[in-house]
Amino acid sequence: MSNVGQSRHHAEERESPRRSRIPWKYSPPSKASEYHLIDLAAGCSEGGFETLAGARQGAREKGLSAWDIFHGNVRVEYHDPR
Repeated sequence: MSNVGQSRHHAEERESPRRSRIPWKYSPPSKASEYHLIDLAAGCSEGGFETLAGARQGAREKGLSAWDIFHGNVRVEYHDPR
């Protein structure tokens, strides 16, 4: 006795017909509000900054050796001299 056909049938029953007809309505923010500094050595966030220059200055002030800077979900700078 095979259960292969049963598992597919069960999955089809679980999907709501209404849900499959509704398009996914997510649109990312049109403009990211801040630049986010990530310390790569420690793996933690160092906070948000209004400008890219401000984030870079924050990295220098904190003495970070390696960092990422994100604007929204986009990595705009990667610095790792290793």
